[in-house]
Amino acid sequence: MLDTLLLDLASVCRQLLPILGALALVYLCILLRHAWKMVDSLTETVKNLDPAVKNVNLSMDKVQAPLDTVVKYSHTLDEAHDAAMDGLHRIADSAAEGVEKMKDAISETLSNNDGYDAVMPYKEPEKKEEA
Repeated sequence: MLDTLLLDLASVCRQLLPILGALALVYLCILLRHAWKMVDSLTETVKNLDPAVKNVNLSMDKVQAPLDTVVKYSHTLDEAHDAAMDGLHRIADSAAEGVEKMKDAISETLSNNDGYDAVMPYKEPEKKEEA
């Protein structure tokens, strides 16, 4: 009984196999047709984007010149800032040296003082009594 079932299934499969193969080929053709249409629409979209890309490139070229100017001014500003800071540092160093020299001069003057020139507290002048 099992043998007859297998033989019947084999004969049915022999008849269905060409039909299923033909259906698979038809499905494959439909799939390829849709893929072809998608590639065509993609090609058309890319062709339509080409002028837009050219316009963007032209706009980028127009924007590049002001950006170069901004960069140039930025570098100039950086150099001016560095020069100003260098000048301020020199002024501060010079002022510190001047203060140090003044302090040394004053301390030297005070250390050479022999005591006669010491500052005395203020005394009111004596009044002469008139007779």
